[in-house]
Amino acid sequence: MATVDTATGEKLTRRVKTANRGGTLAARRGRLREAIAAILDPLPRRVGVSVIELPNARQQYGAQAERHALTWWLIDQLMARGPVVAVTPSQRAKLATGAGNAGKAVVLATVRAQHPGVTVVDDNAADALALAAAGAHWLGFEHPFTDGQATAFARVDWPS
Repeated sequence: MATVDTATGEKLTRRVKTANRGGTLAARRGRLREAIAAILDPLPRRVGVSVIELPNARQQYGAQAERHALTWWLIDQLMARGPVVAVTPSQRAKLATGAGNAGKAVVLATVRAQHPGVTVVDDNAADALALAAAGAHWLGFEHPFTDGQATAFARVDWPS
């Protein structure tokens, strides 16, 4: 996850990871609740905007149902704090690099280059920071976009 402090413009990234507790419904529910708490607890009660990537609908491996449940549960909780914008994986890649088909290594390198003072530990943090930067730009903070990134930004369904 990534955040932008709207008072200072400071950008922070943080990895949220939960332990696998097994495959029972209770264990899966517990893991989802732990992830939601880890994401939401550090956030203020009101935010200017949250930008979230929707799961890839064509992904056929892993805990697909849990990913979708986590996403929609998180969207519900974020909407209580302010406007939420959801983007597709290709929109996220284009916001990050200007190219909708950019691979993880390109996203990571581009985001690190655009945010030199921020620790970006992996491609997941890079994705989150690209979305946070787009949200901050929508709120009025300057962000140096390439032409492709500006095109992607203009195509996002921002709140009115």
